[in-house]
Amino acid sequence: MNEADRTPLVSVIIVCYNCRQWLPRCFETLRQQSIFDRIELIIVDNASADGTEAAARELLAGWTNATVIQTGQNLGFSANNRGVEAARGKYVYLFNPDTWLEPDCLEQFVLALESTRAEAAGGTILEYEDNTLQAKGSTGFDLFGNPVSPAGGRDPEPLFCIAGFYFIEREFFQRIGSLDEQFFMYGEEMDLSWRIWIAGGRVIYAGKARCHHRGAAASNPAGGTKTVENRTSSFKRFLANRNFLLVIAKNGRHILLLLLIPCLSLMLAEAVVTWILARSFAAAQKSCLAPIAAAWKLRGHIRTERARIARIRQRGDFQMLRFLRFGFGRQHEFAAILKRGFPKFSG
Repeated sequence: MNEADRTPLVSVIIVCYNCRQWLPRCFETLRQQSIFDRIELIIVDNASADGTEAAARELLAGWTNATVIQTGQNLGFSANNRGVEAARGKYVYLFNPDTWLEPDCLEQFVLALESTRAEAAGGTILEYEDNTLQAKGSTGFDLFGNPVSPAGGRDPEPLFCIAGFYFIEREFFQRIGSLDEQFFMYGEEMDLSWRIWIAGGRVIYAGKARCHHRGAAASNPAGGTKTVENRTSSFKRFLANRNFLLVIAKNGRHILLLLLIPCLSLMLAEAVVTWILARSFAAAQKSCLAPIAAAWKLRGHIRTERARIARIRQRGDFQMLRFLRFGFGRQHEFAAILKRGFPKFSG
């Protein structure tokens, strides 16, 4: 067998943090992939305390195409960068352990990119227990900078931002700067999608690539494989709000920087609503006000990123305005409130 035959086509990267319970099914569906002999699996463990690393090594015993990397600290979702550094595949697939893939998921991604010559793709995300649609991705962003889902169940075309998990050419991913490690988690898909389009690339929707996802398994664990309550945390809202400010500040060139004004206004409104309904000023301050100060403290990082993005930029703000959508990208949150009530807050 020559070197080309030994080089994997797809490097699957899974970042883990205290997720031992999700690994058996996730790994089994990887083993059942139609192109299993052409993939490599890279597990990146963020210093889990529940035995995740040991469980992964035990479950992967005998796999010749699997590697486990220990970071020694919790790097969040950006630990994917460590996995990509070790990857050898033409493509990388970044996804979470609270998932399972349908047998031809990875093959469908490969077929989609190779037939369209796009640089990245997002698939169809279904609920963990059944085929209920969870997300397809977004067709653009609203006046607050939030990603907007396609209306009426239509497919997102073009796909501006993927839902959750990225399938992307490895070399292109590294060329445009990989994941911003300041984010820690939340909002990375929006930041990466914006940079792909800015750099002259394309993101497509690979509808036949189907993945089942629990979602919010760490911040909303009740119900096991099924979400049964509306719960969030001040830390999650802090990161989500701060990172949306970073996305706009980094990637907007001039006119799209104006999105910061309604984005800030929305955060202030969220703070008031959280204060009233959660009856906790501390929750409102940490989740909605502190992110503004935190983003300001990162202004040096923002300047550095803007300079780096300017060097890869091939599309300006006026070209990116094609993705501006009228509507409200967070309407799904209102639907969740109507179904299960205002979110319960944890620390």
